[in-house]
Amino acid sequence: MSCRRSYDTIILGSGAGGSLLAAILARSGQSVAIIDRRQHPRFAIGESSTPAANLVLRSLSMKYDLPELLPLTRFGDWRNSYPEILCGCKRGFSYFWHGSEKDFSFDAFHHHELLVTANSSRKKADTQWYRPDVDQFLVTVAQKHSACLYENAARIEIEHPASHDWRVSFERGLKTETVRSRFIVDATGENAVLLDQLNIPCITEELQTNSSAIWGHWEGVDSVAKWVEMSGGSCRDYPFPVDDSAVHHLFPDGWLWQLRFENGLTSLGFLSSPGCFSNEMKTASPESPEQAWKSILQAKPSFAKMLSRAALAPFPGKLYRCGRLQRLRKTASGPDWAALPFATGFIDPLHSTGLAHTMTGIEHLCPILLGESGKKRELSLKQYSQKIMAEFRLIDLLVAGCYRSLHEFSLFTAWAILYFAAATTYEKRYQHESDSRPAFLCADDARFTTLVQQLYEELKALTSNGTGNRQEMVDFINRIRRQIAPFNHVGLFEPEVINMYRYTSVD
Repeated sequence: MSCRRSYDTIILGSGAGGSLLAAILARSGQSVAIIDRRQHPRFAIGESSTPAANLVLRSLSMKYDLPELLPLTRFGDWRNSYPEILCGCKRGFSYFWHGSEKDFSFDAFHHHELLVTANSSRKKADTQWYRPDVDQFLVTVAQKHSACLYENAARIEIEHPASHDWRVSFERGLKTETVRSRFIVDATGENAVLLDQLNIPCITEELQTNSSAIWGHWEGVDSVAKWVEMSGGSCRDYPFPVDDSAVHHLFPDGWLWQLRFENGLTSLGFLSSPGCFSNEMKTASPESPEQAWKSILQAKPSFAKMLSRAALAPFPGKLYRCGRLQRLRKTASGPDWAALPFATGFIDPLHSTGLAHTMTGIEHLCPILLGESGKKRELSLKQYSQKIMAEFRLIDLLVAGCYRSLHEFSLFTAWAILYFAAATTYEKRYQHESDSRPAFLCADDARFTTLVQQLYEELKALTSNGTGNRQEMVDFINRIRRQIAPFNHVGLFEPEVINMYRYTSVD
């Protein structure tokens, strides 16, 4: 396909979000250019899908006639249709609390474990996305529908001489190329290329969550089921195979994710938050990522056992490390531009909100770009930004409360249930409000957001001096139980076996 010099829309970034948006716009008849500094395949994280992400992706693929994307919304269909695209099975969320004096201890009543089922079977399960494969697949879909891809674009320069007149210049090889459009989208994630160009202020200091991370891909990691058995526990009461989940190992100073792909490759990342009771900005310490990882394992012997035979995977062949993960810009749009959620900000991987938030951002944006113009489009773009910002504010509180509760598992569990109340209520509304899609996690529901804000202030007071009073904590947990009743559609706080939630449809 020959590329042109003028397009309806330029999308900066060819990751999952940018490529999906490009595929939709191109399939709907727009001319689209995708510009990226790198090429595929490439390493990326943001790997864990959810029922909400799959609901939205399924709706987008059907609404915009992209049937090739439908298999990505269920594990069984994915494996049957695209066995060459690596993924993992995700039946739900699993949590193991390592905060006792013995680091981790099982008991017959699962007081240190929490498993929450998200779907009814492996065939209908969510997925762990192996991003090098998935992102390459999505950009190929966009190209198939006539989006033009400019990869390995160096020295990108953006000019905006007039309203609805964008010019992007870049070098490829020995050539300098320039393309133009009336609208531009920032899908460059943390690089935020367009947002930097426009000098959109950072307001990260307003966020409550404060965590830093170290992560990589590993081979030879023991299964969680094996670790449970070796540690004196039992998987007998678990509502799904524990390795078919987003696994969270919780510690007083942070948590570690564990996501397993079908070929045994395992994504591991540790989120540390020694400053989780303050907004102090953190940067990575001077030790290397490898030294930092070694220190983590030395301090956490129960998890080190699982990694006794593990080695870094050849691709990418290294660990990644960063200071504070959280970031947020003041706005996500202007009269002739927009930024996808992941370029606008990011909170934390704790509740696997990244992919779903990207999908909902695309779902909000597409009707604006495909069906509106003039003042109506400008108003809709303002509303898009307001919705994205409200969603980030809510995600921030849902995550920050979990960090504040890491010292006490019953408190952590109660606060995590607020997220599951938000997620299942959103899913219920999504299935029944097709004319006007709700904001992600019900961020447009004033009753719910006000409730979360009020409870978070109570949680801050309760945890301001460490563990707090035991009776006050019990009373607070009971208040959460009572007050989420209007948003409790799936029996939260009421499992037949303590902390073991079997699948319950939100229908």
